[in-house]
Amino acid sequence: MNSRKQDFQQAFRNLAQQPLISVSDRQKFGVSYGEGLLPELQQLIEDCTEKNNQIIFAGHRGCGKSTLLAKFAEQIRKDYFTVFFSIADLIETSEINHINILFTIALQLMEEANQQQLNITEDKKEAVLKWFAKHTRTETEGVAAEVSLGFDLFSIFKGKLKTDATVREQITQEFKKNFRDLIDAINLIATEIELASHRSIVVIIDDIDKLDLSRIEDIFKGNIKALLEPQFRVIYTIPIATVRDAVLKKHIEDETGNSIYVMPVQKLFKYRERSNYPTQPLASTMAILKEILRKRVKDDLFVTGIVEQIALHSGGVLAELIRIAQECCRLVRVKMIQQPEDQIFMENAQIDERILTEALDNLRNGMAITLSQNDRQILAKVYSDYYPEDPKQQEFLDLLHTIYVIEYRNKDSWYDVNPLIVEQLRREGKIG
Repeated sequence: MNSRKQDFQQAFRNLAQQPLISVSDRQKFGVSYGEGLLPELQQLIEDCTEKNNQIIFAGHRGCGKSTLLAKFAEQIRKDYFTVFFSIADLIETSEINHINILFTIALQLMEEANQQQLNITEDKKEAVLKWFAKHTRTETEGVAAEVSLGFDLFSIFKGKLKTDATVREQITQEFKKNFRDLIDAINLIATEIELASHRSIVVIIDDIDKLDLSRIEDIFKGNIKALLEPQFRVIYTIPIATVRDAVLKKHIEDETGNSIYVMPVQKLFKYRERSNYPTQPLASTMAILKEILRKRVKDDLFVTGIVEQIALHSGGVLAELIRIAQECCRLVRVKMIQQPEDQIFMENAQIDERILTEALDNLRNGMAITLSQNDRQILAKVYSDYYPEDPKQQEFLDLLHTIYVIEYRNKDSWYDVNPLIVEQLRREGKIG
């Protein structure tokens, strides 16, 4: 096989490895990013009480939260019984609510206890298994025998939860009527695990920030007291737009007894210095973004200067950086398939200005078709003033949630438009 073809195939696959959840992926592709937040999280975990042991962690989608939290989970694992999971891997995001969040916590705790082979008494383990089997409509006959033979019943339970809408609806309706049964089961499981492991529990729930803002409000405004019922430490991720909703933010902080912790996006430019674009980005941020690409894509697959342009068009958002680079690799591979007889191209293909421009056009067009005229006016205002006219306006919060607008932080928060959309606004005459 042509080595250039293999290089681009591998680069495309490497760019699909996001977020970096496994230790091996972090060792292979990870860079030092946002790690100043780790001591803050550790302090909260170590010093919290039962009254403030629920921690809320906010940030843009694709800013590196998942990778950072996976690293944090690994870091504290020796001292705590730690469970890290993505709620979006278990339940359709449109159906996530406070009840199935709590149910999945219970399920993940028992699965981890089973994997670690904790010495939980057989009668209590069987009782818990039958409880899960009942609520996931799984045949209970011979549960104890199946466990003793090594059957992974928890994978079966999780499969039912993920694929069977009837099961999800039944769980929701049943525990709406008998919520205390769910909480008692969770805390019973937690007690047995802590006794068997001799460690306190920390649960980290990722990808709640992928939910629509209306669902976030329902969970964290209408039902946050339910989420505070587990008697162990829990970290929840929420979208950055939640922090802009003053009423919801205050409600969350009052109920949890903690401030919302925010993972900021790395700035490419200092506040109000974008006018120098693209000649004077912050060297520290550029170094991080370039290193992320270097670990995934061989240097010689880029024409000189293209890596810097990709970084600039990302706005400092890691997911956008990866998305642009992967689209570039995809376009090169398509051209290889179209032109297999062109040996010069096949042996020397690179991501050049033409490929990058096509990639940016593709991504920009995909984003622009969803924008209303009101959205465009909000974006133009943010571009000119680094701040919206009304930061509580729902349309602005939606643009922030979907990374059309990016929030940056110094001593104060400020905003800018995703660079992919800037060119669209310029073409339409919305900005100069």
